[in-house]
Parts: sequence; C-alpha cells; structure tokens
Amino acid sequence: MTYRRQRSDTTEVPRRGSRARSPRVTAIALAAAVCLGAAACGSSTSAPTYNKATAGSDINSAYQTVFNLANPSLNPKIAAIQDGTTIQTAFNQALTSSLAKSSAGAKLDSYTILSSSKCTSAHVPSPCAKVVYDIDGPTGTAILPNSQGYAVFVNGKWLVAKATICGLLGLFKQASGQTGSPQGC
Repeated sequence: MTYRRQRSDTTEVPRRGSRARSPRVTAIALAAAVCLGAAACGSSTSAPTYNKATAGSDINSAYQTVFNLANPSLNPKIAAIQDGTTIQTAFNQALTSSLAKSSAGAKLDSYTILSSSKCTSAHVPSPCAKVVYDIDGPTGTAILPNSQGYAVFVNGKWLVAKATICGLLGLFKQASGQTGSPQGC
C-alpha cells in the first residue's frame, strides 16, 4: 500500500482510491459478516414437517369439523379452514341454508400428499394433499360422494384448503339463485 505523509505529523493516511480501510471499518464489516453468517446458519427455510403416520386422521378430523354442519358452532369450522377468517361471512351465510342442515360430517375416502410443484399447480401452498371425501347426511349415507378437494399443512396443522371451501360455497350460492364469487373467495 502506498501512504503519504500529511503535513508534518507522522500519521499515515491512505491515498485516495487505495483499498486501505481503517481498523474500525474492518471490524464493523467483519462483525456484520459474522452476524449474517450466523443468522443464515441458524435459520431454516424448509417447509414445516407433518407426521406421516397421523396425516390421514388429521386431515379427516379437519374435514369432519368443517362439514359437520349439524353442529352450528362457527369458530371451530373457521379454525379448520386455511385463511378461514377471510371467508367467515360467506361460510356463515351458507350454514343458514337448508342444504347445509342436511350435512352431518365428512368421511375421508383417500388422500395423496402432493409434491410442491403439484401443490403450486393446484393453487394451494405446500405441503398439501389431494383429498377424496364424502359429505354425509344425518343417517351416515353420502349425500355428496367422491368429492375432491385439498388439505394444506399450515402452522403445524392440516386444514381444509380455502380453494375447496370456495368451490363449495360457489355451489351454495348458485343453488340459492345468486351469481358471482362468494365473499372472501
């Protein structure tokens, strides 16, 4: 490095354009690099993991909670739906219909955990599962058999995908003679 003397003292000052840095600047840069490196190593960007052994029963439980419309309690249903609060008004309106009163739950026929790219193609977050289910009537007989939908794993829980509920809310809306998308969908 080339230094020049400034005035008559002995302090060396780096020349303009040189790459010399003061010890303080170097220390700050080093500290920042260590902090960023530690944060990168300490954080995880991987998707939350679910228990493969209980995924089926967890998905079934979410579907059963949402589609047991004989139980009018709204809060557990909203909590079992992905972004449930955004469709709460439309869901509550559907609960008051005569069609809703005929549903006494759901039965999971099958589910398939999908790859991240298939979740993206289905417009649901990953991890997700494609679900085949029946909506059962009060006697346990399927009133809407072999329905297809999705479940998503969010914040450590399997939930009924909002896309699935929005599709069904659209059917409720059409059955009541209304047009357009349900509120929140």
